[in-house]
Amino acid sequence: MVPAGPVVDQQREALRGLLEPRDLIVDAGNANCADTNPRAEEAATAPHDFIGIGVSGGEQGARHGPSIMVGGDRGGWLRLAPLLQAIAAKHKGTPCAASTGPAGAGHFVKMVHNGVEYADMQMIAET
Repeated sequence: MVPAGPVVDQQREALRGLLEPRDLIVDAGNANCADTNPRAEEAATAPHDFIGIGVSGGEQGARHGPSIMVGGDRGGWLRLAPLLQAIAAKHKGTPCAASTGPAGAGHFVKMVHNGVEYADMQMIAET
């Protein structure tokens, strides 16, 4: 995980010569979903794969498991699902990890989650 933005593309470029076919780059940072889509489109013509994941949970997520929102092709989700479901937070035994749609969807869901969460915190503060 690296900071969102141009650093992601710099890291992808640095990895390019080291990747083998079917290697999977996972962007689990707070990326802008509009940045995730072109990265996935580029990976579609490359020998390696790419998937974007929104991760939420903060300190409690680090200790007890985060909520994981995956965006990308179904094959990437199926490759990662056992790992992600094992490390995710659980609600009544169900892992808080899901495929949310095509490339960019995981980061989009995370963005919406943040918007709702921050609005809720603002409402609580004002109350």
